[in-house]
Amino acid sequence: MAKQTPQRGLYDPSYEHDACGIGFVTRRSGEPSHEILTLAVQAVGHMAHRGGVAADGKSGDGAGILTQIPQAFFARELARRGIAYPVADLAIGMCFLPRVEADHNTAQALVEQGVAAYGMRVLAWRVVPLNEEALGESARSTCPAIEQALIGWDAGAPADTMARERALFLARKQIERQARDQELDEFYIASFSSRTVVYKGLLIAPMLPVFYDDLRDPQYQTAIAVFHQRYSTNTLPSWPLAQPFRHLAHNGEINTLWGNRNAMTMRESLLASPLWGDKVQRLQQVIWAKGSDSASLDNAMELLVRSGRDPVHAAMMMIPQAWEKYPDVHPDIRAFYEYSQCLLEPWDGPAAVAYSDGLVAGAVVDRNGLRPCRYKVTRDGLVVVGSEVGLVDVEPEDVIESGKVGPGEVLVVDTVRGRVIRNRDAKMEVATRRPYASWVRRYMQTLVP
Repeated sequence: MAKQTPQRGLYDPSYEHDACGIGFVTRRSGEPSHEILTLAVQAVGHMAHRGGVAADGKSGDGAGILTQIPQAFFARELARRGIAYPVADLAIGMCFLPRVEADHNTAQALVEQGVAAYGMRVLAWRVVPLNEEALGESARSTCPAIEQALIGWDAGAPADTMARERALFLARKQIERQARDQELDEFYIASFSSRTVVYKGLLIAPMLPVFYDDLRDPQYQTAIAVFHQRYSTNTLPSWPLAQPFRHLAHNGEINTLWGNRNAMTMRESLLASPLWGDKVQRLQQVIWAKGSDSASLDNAMELLVRSGRDPVHAAMMMIPQAWEKYPDVHPDIRAFYEYSQCLLEPWDGPAAVAYSDGLVAGAVVDRNGLRPCRYKVTRDGLVVVGSEVGLVDVEPEDVIESGKVGPGEVLVVDTVRGRVIRNRDAKMEVATRRPYASWVRRYMQTLVP
């Protein structure tokens, strides 16, 4: 047993906390329910000990939740506003807006102009109901005006949801660029999607459903909920840096951060894809300069996913397993990693990541396994993944499988196909979509001394 670090001065090891807490709750069938949201809120609340907290006892380093867009909930919101629009086609922009009226109006105008440039329109602005008493003094003093842009599509909009997500991505990049030019530093878009929406803030996790009334509404139903409790280690806490980000929640530190950021910046001039065509140059400034390592990781994943890869593929590229000197790695998986290393450097460091695109929910752990990630699967298809066990109340007799996501491993829940996909099967699905082994043999030359 390791020797316990002794108390020294004001330092007491009994008060040490681990890093951030992450995870997701989903149901394999993909059936949305308020129960999934309730369990995710319960789970993140049980990880309050993993987050930083200010002296006021309420201002935290950040906590949040990413879910599918709750259709029944927003159908009601459209009806209340007398808007006739198919809720299945609705996109939601979760916006942190400046409190100063002039800047607030300017930010809203940028959103409206930005979406209009890509065949969309803001149907209405919805003020998100908040209870600011849930915030500590520090968080309340910096709390933005939080509003949702309810976004619809003009006639002739693409039916393909991936094409719509790309259009929303381009619109958001334009909005963000113009906001920087106009020095709207308090303006931030937490999510901008037709699939997912993010509720987060500078608070401690148990206060999340107290601060956001929406999260207690029975009509808020989802089949996927990714959650995060932040312990800030490399940036000062702020509303935009609370997690989840637009795709992922991250527990750890990216030790190769500056190399990864510089490599992404260096390659911007080389970006090319038939999916983007001549619009590809609008994607430049991929990495948010003021973001944390987790925000940068999310920026990179978002680019990969919006450019055609599914999030499992993107996660494997960014956080690869140790494969170079291990003979038991399947040849197809080895070929995938060998090919991918020519496109993107690993984002290395202790990391456990939970992610979702609104269709699948997944988790990946770095090659050294330095952040914990546990999971449980129940008889009725409930899957709970998190930094700890016991995050939600599940009867032991209902659990049919429990375990951990080990070093370099992934766990995927595909709600479209109704499957829980374990490490090897998930990687084989990605690795056999293309002839990576053939490409490596034909086009790659390894130089040896």
